[in-house]
Amino acid sequence: MPAVFLNHDFVQGMAHRADLAPVAVALQDAQQRLGAEPFRVHPELSSQDTGAGTFIQWAHRSGSDKDARRTLAELLLRLLSGPFVTDLPVSSSFEALEASPPLPEEPSWRREAVQHLAQHALTVEGVLPWVLSFDPRSDLREPLYRLASGDAVAEVENFRQLADLTARLDALATTGLAGALAVLEAAGRHASRLVILDRARDSARKWTLDCSEAMLFKALVQLEAYATALDDGLSRELAAEHYHKTSGIEMSRESGAVGRSPTLKRQREINVPGHGTQYFDMHAKPGARTRIHVWTALVDGRHVVFVGHCGDHLALGKR
Repeated sequence: MPAVFLNHDFVQGMAHRADLAPVAVALQDAQQRLGAEPFRVHPELSSQDTGAGTFIQWAHRSGSDKDARRTLAELLLRLLSGPFVTDLPVSSSFEALEASPPLPEEPSWRREAVQHLAQHALTVEGVLPWVLSFDPRSDLREPLYRLASGDAVAEVENFRQLADLTARLDALATTGLAGALAVLEAAGRHASRLVILDRARDSARKWTLDCSEAMLFKALVQLEAYATALDDGLSRELAAEHYHKTSGIEMSRESGAVGRSPTLKRQREINVPGHGTQYFDMHAKPGARTRIHVWTALVDGRHVVFVGHCGDHLALGKR
């Protein structure tokens, strides 16, 4: 169970960025995947300088800005209504915790917030203490801080980039999962824009993965990046390029030769409840032979990804 402190170093970094759309989308996705446990900030965040005015000034000014900046500002403003990182229960004072490497002394509230988070992890079993520090200028530079009280040690993970947080969430989500079907079902629970069809389950059930469970999970949940690119009006080919850039996993459309072959095309024609039989020619490639075939439709004004195949590479020649 992660307890996530979204600190001033994250907010200050956001105030200087122009590419906020992927950050806003990823944070919303992360919040959903964390479930009932929210992001938390320190109550003094509202008065902190972002480099573009105090946080409150920046957030309210961004409220009338472009969609991504407004979405992010609204999310951060909601966090200021609590619960805060300092509300997490602790069993004892945290001042005596010894940090390795040492935590920066200033600002004192940030140091105290990280110490409080670590003491909470020592108090409640199963807590994973995480800090988000996306500003490249932050002096909270280390990826891991160990805070000890006697023989008890809390390891606080400090994420400096969005990709690091996403990778950690993927690894956490796939812990204990074995096989394509288990990963497919887990991805369907985590990604709100994925609809897993029975044909995909059948193919996953028969397939022995040639990539890691974490890689397959990443390939599936990142399909939401493909969907949001389609929302933005990109063609399927350009949306696939965006997916590749976001996930690092190749995605392409079947060749015209496959579409012209009745035998080959039939393998990729799958019934979608409410939409009839559709041609699933777009496919992601997380393994040497592992393929994920998808088709999208607009549902309530946004693109939803239907997964029709998750398994072995479909035939490219006549059997």
